[in-house]
Amino acid sequence: MYVEEFRIAGPLTAESAEELIEVLIGYTSRITVSSNGRSVNAPLLPTCVDVLRLRAGSVVTVTVEHGHHPELDEDRQAIRDFVDRFQELTAG
Repeated sequence: MYVEEFRIAGPLTAESAEELIEVLIGYTSRITVSSNGRSVNAPLLPTCVDVLRLRAGSVVTVTVEHGHHPELDEDRQAIRDFVDRFQELTAG
Protein backbone atom coordinates (compact mmCIF):
# COMPACT_ATOMS: atom_id res chain seq x y z
CA MET A 1 0.00 0.00 0.00
CA TYR A 2 1.19 3.49 -0.84
CA VAL A 3 -0.18 6.69 0.69
CA GLU A 4 0.50 10.29 -0.24
CA GLU A 5 -0.93 13.41 1.36
CA PHE A 6 -0.74 16.89 -0.15
CA ARG A 7 -2.48 20.26 -0.15
CA ILE A 8 -4.11 21.40 -3.40
CA ALA A 9 -3.77 24.91 -4.78
CA GLY A 10 -7.15 25.00 -6.50
CA PRO A 11 -10.43 23.08 -6.74
CA LEU A 12 -11.03 19.80 -8.56
CA THR A 13 -14.03 20.14 -10.88
CA ALA A 14 -16.06 17.34 -12.46
CA GLU A 15 -14.39 18.16 -15.79
CA SER A 16 -10.87 17.98 -14.37
CA ALA A 17 -11.83 14.78 -12.51
CA GLU A 18 -12.72 13.27 -15.92
CA GLU A 19 -9.21 14.14 -17.11
CA LEU A 20 -7.71 12.75 -13.92
CA ILE A 21 -9.26 9.31 -14.22
CA GLU A 22 -7.68 8.90 -17.67
CA VAL A 23 -4.49 8.21 -15.69
CA LEU A 24 -6.11 5.00 -14.42
CA ILE A 25 -6.08 3.35 -17.84
CA GLY A 26 -3.82 0.31 -17.70
CA TYR A 27 -3.60 0.15 -13.90
CA THR A 28 -5.30 -2.53 -11.82
CA SER A 29 -4.49 -0.82 -8.52
CA ARG A 30 -7.32 0.36 -6.29
CA ILE A 31 -6.99 4.14 -5.83
CA THR A 32 -8.92 5.99 -3.13
CA VAL A 33 -9.04 9.77 -2.69
CA SER A 34 -9.89 11.21 0.74
CA SER A 35 -10.45 14.76 1.96
CA ASN A 36 -12.55 16.57 4.51
CA GLY A 37 -13.44 13.32 6.29
CA ARG A 38 -14.78 11.57 3.19
CA SER A 39 -13.41 9.06 0.69
CA VAL A 40 -14.19 8.19 -2.94
CA ASN A 41 -12.80 5.46 -5.18
CA ALA A 42 -10.95 7.20 -8.01
CA PRO A 43 -13.10 5.88 -10.90
CA LEU A 44 -16.13 7.54 -9.28
CA LEU A 45 -14.53 10.98 -8.90
CA PRO A 46 -16.29 12.66 -11.86
CA THR A 47 -19.70 11.86 -10.41
CA CYS A 48 -18.79 12.22 -6.73
CA VAL A 49 -16.24 15.06 -6.68
CA ASP A 50 -18.67 17.32 -4.79
CA VAL A 51 -18.75 14.79 -1.90
CA LEU A 52 -15.09 15.57 -1.13
CA ARG A 53 -15.62 19.37 -1.11
CA LEU A 54 -12.19 19.97 -2.66
CA ARG A 55 -11.26 23.64 -2.55
CA ALA A 56 -8.01 25.58 -2.67
CA GLY A 57 -6.04 24.58 0.42
CA SER A 58 -7.80 21.24 0.95
CA VAL A 59 -5.60 18.40 2.18
CA VAL A 60 -5.97 15.33 -0.02
CA THR A 61 -4.87 11.80 0.81
CA VAL A 62 -4.43 9.27 -1.99
CA THR A 63 -4.16 5.57 -1.16
CA VAL A 64 -3.13 2.97 -3.74
CA GLU A 65 -3.19 -0.78 -3.14
CA HIS A 66 -3.88 -4.25 -4.52
CA GLY A 67 -2.42 -3.84 -8.01
CA HIS A 68 -2.26 -7.16 -9.87
CA HIS A 69 1.34 -6.60 -11.02
CA PRO A 70 3.55 -6.30 -7.92
CA GLU A 71 6.57 -7.45 -9.91
CA LEU A 72 6.27 -4.20 -11.89
CA ASP A 73 5.76 -2.15 -8.72
CA GLU A 74 2.41 -1.14 -10.17
CA ASP A 75 1.05 0.51 -7.03
CA ARG A 76 4.05 2.83 -6.69
CA GLN A 77 3.88 3.86 -10.35
CA ALA A 78 0.10 4.33 -10.14
CA ILE A 79 0.30 6.66 -7.13
CA ARG A 80 3.07 8.72 -8.74
CA ASP A 81 1.16 9.16 -12.02
CA PHE A 82 -2.15 9.84 -10.28
CA VAL A 83 -0.81 12.35 -7.76
CA ASP A 84 1.27 14.18 -10.37
CA ARG A 85 -1.75 14.61 -12.63
CA PHE A 86 -4.00 15.54 -9.69
CA GLN A 87 -1.59 18.31 -8.69
CA GLU A 88 -1.34 19.57 -12.29
CA LEU A 89 -5.13 19.77 -12.60
CA THR A 90 -5.53 21.62 -9.28
CA ALA A 91 -2.54 23.94 -9.68
CA GLY A 92 -4.86 26.95 -9.54
